[in-house]
Amino acid sequence: MAAIPNYNMAESLDNLLPQVLAQGYDHVFVLDDASTDHTVDVVGRFGADVTLVRSPRNRGAGANRNQILDQVDDDTLIHFIDADMDIASADTAAKARDIAQRHAPRGVGLIGGLVSRVDGHQEPYNYGPVFSLRTNLLTGGFPPLIDRFRNRPRVAAAIGRVGRYAMREWPRIYQPPTPADAYWVHEGNMLIHARLFRSVGGYDPMIREHEAQDLALSLNKIGVAGYFDPSIRVIHHHVDVRGKFRIKRQAKDAFYLIRKHGVARYLTDR
Repeated sequence: MAAIPNYNMAESLDNLLPQVLAQGYDHVFVLDDASTDHTVDVVGRFGADVTLVRSPRNRGAGANRNQILDQVDDDTLIHFIDADMDIASADTAAKARDIAQRHAPRGVGLIGGLVSRVDGHQEPYNYGPVFSLRTNLLTGGFPPLIDRFRNRPRVAAAIGRVGRYAMREWPRIYQPPTPADAYWVHEGNMLIHARLFRSVGGYDPMIREHEAQDLALSLNKIGVAGYFDPSIRVIHHHVDVRGKFRIKRQAKDAFYLIRKHGVARYLTDR
């Protein structure tokens, strides 16, 4: 089942929905966060093939995703695909089911696919390690630093070699993407069974940033591991609907996560 979170991305939805419907999902939902554009009209053109679930007020990306829990049973495999994506892999629904089944025996319940830019370069934060002092303030700056030199591969590779210890848990974005164990994954192209998502209460509605790290911390507490598989591919068009105060909100929600999951854990978790 595909779940597409949306806020004021009607044009992107109009482009994405035919692609999703061609992939063989059992059902397709659009989760709308009180959009003020013509989202309702766009979804309506697809008739019974797409179910629109609307929030009466804007609550943020994480809380919006939680709307799917009222629509599916525990056995449903949810594939979250952000509205400003294009699907870049064939037979995505079948691949998703196969990947989830293959890795479930070893405790994997959170799976991320590959998110690339329009220019073909993979995004720097497709997945990452546990949210902690070491990774948040010390090693987490390497992926975007390398990304700045994505059109100069020798420089990017040199930075990767210098920071090879720091980069061991982050995507090696100067190399072709390969499957890897991950603590958290990109929420814009993510697989999770409804039972697991429901068991941790979904996304924390109090935050609008760092939702991926928070969800992974909650899942890890109940023994659920993460995994990255680049065979499920999407292209991200980066439609910005979060506004100019996003950096300030990121800092605020980072402090919230530190308090929520424990200062001692944040300082010592590796």
